[in-house]
Amino acid sequence: MQFERTGVPGYEIAEVLGQGGFATVYRARQLTVGREVALKMDSRVLDTDRDRQRFLREVTAAGQLSGHPHVVAVYDAGVLDNGRPYMVLELCPGGSLGDRLHQQGPLSAAEARDIGVRIADALAAAHASGVLHRDIKPGNIMIDRYGSVGLADFGLAAMPRPGQELSVTREALTPAYAPPEAFRLAEPTPAGDVYSLAATIYALVQGRPPHFPAEGSLGIAEVIVRHTWPLPDLPGVNPSFTEVLRHAMAPDPADRLPSAVALRDALAAVDLTGAGDATSVPVPVPVLAPTLAPSAALPTTVLPSAATPRRTKVSVRLSVAAVAVVVVGTGGTMAYRYLPPSTTEAPAGGSSASASASGTGGAAQDANAGFGVPTTTEDCPATGVAGMRGRCTTTAECWGGMVVTVGVVAVNRSDCLVSHPWETFAIAPLPSDGMTNNQRELEAHPDVLRLCSPKVLAASRHGDALKIDPARWTIDVLPPTESQYADGLRVMRCVATITGEESTGAHFRPRQ
Repeated sequence: MQFERTGVPGYEIAEVLGQGGFATVYRARQLTVGREVALKMDSRVLDTDRDRQRFLREVTAAGQLSGHPHVVAVYDAGVLDNGRPYMVLELCPGGSLGDRLHQQGPLSAAEARDIGVRIADALAAAHASGVLHRDIKPGNIMIDRYGSVGLADFGLAAMPRPGQELSVTREALTPAYAPPEAFRLAEPTPAGDVYSLAATIYALVQGRPPHFPAEGSLGIAEVIVRHTWPLPDLPGVNPSFTEVLRHAMAPDPADRLPSAVALRDALAAVDLTGAGDATSVPVPVPVLAPTLAPSAALPTTVLPSAATPRRTKVSVRLSVAAVAVVVVGTGGTMAYRYLPPSTTEAPAGGSSASASASGTGGAAQDANAGFGVPTTTEDCPATGVAGMRGRCTTTAECWGGMVVTVGVVAVNRSDCLVSHPWETFAIAPLPSDGMTNNQRELEAHPDVLRLCSPKVLAASRHGDALKIDPARWTIDVLPPTESQYADGLRVMRCVATITGEESTGAHFRPRQ
């Protein structure tokens, strides 16, 4: 594996592991001790008190707990000369439980229970230290090299203090796992973490989050209503197990199990004899570098990573190793788990997604909540395409080379400050008659063609990009990944690359 120097003293970067709304996580090597680590670098600079407080909150929260056997360890942290903060974390080559759920399907009840006991113990330690996690979900529970699970990503963590406002905006929530009171922007409490962990355990057994359909999309109003529905029993599982989760997920926080300790002990007391074959934590998924080999023939499209002609179709053969993917929690507002706004009207007194797009406060947050990343309609040409509810990402989004296999896209987020081929210039919910994560089908949809068009691209450029002839750009469609689609994300992106070359910097955001 080749390592490259980075601006962080004492570390070399090997590859990008994942990226969220405001951070990139790299596989790196710590030179002084010769070990591989996860290096998380924020894409923003700490030029405001709020940003500095957020970073210090995450570092402090994670650092206080990194000695717990089921919390991902924090090794180091700091701020670069350019103001960008970083954290050095334990590398978890097994990926997340979210990855495992999407790749291998549901876990046995016994295995999910044992994981729940371990994470509840970590959560109890966090609460005892005055730390609330606020974003517990399968994607934030990692598997280390020894197969042990650990709680990660304290990007939304809170350390309550008297008189301090801690409510989180709706666009920072993960609706499938957030407690119902969070949608009312209530102050976070330990009961909210108890709810999210119980919802996570339920999803590990059921294969999808509680109250959420296998197909289709939900608006915020319907999400809130569904939280009041009774929790269905888990098929083939001792009802006492579901009853524990039901108690931990009561809509009213006052009716829930009183603490993470109570949830841990209640789970440990459940008798699941015969409920499943496995009673241990997951075996880590091998970390395999993508390779090309003459096996498992699949028609594949390789899209620009520099010097690739416009929409050239290249037939290659992918080995099984080529589809092994590792994702590390990235903190910040690592989204990609949100559901798009409902196409129906909002309840009386509320506002629809389209109506709230230009509003402020809660209305603007509702319009934002369906995209998984912060978005805006201000100075955004995509909003002018009728019927698509298009928006622009608030900050620039850049991507590495795309590989398309039978219409299914594989692509990694890239830091816009380093060389990259693709950049987002529009984002929108999937068309109501085009609910698919297949790129081939989306790129043929007439409404998608109107949004992902040279006209919208040309109008979206800013700064030096205005000097680049629009005819030099290649446009493509980036659908949700299979795992995102399975989680209920129904959002597509219009992306573009300067044909035949990679670039550095942002061409479409921020607008000046």
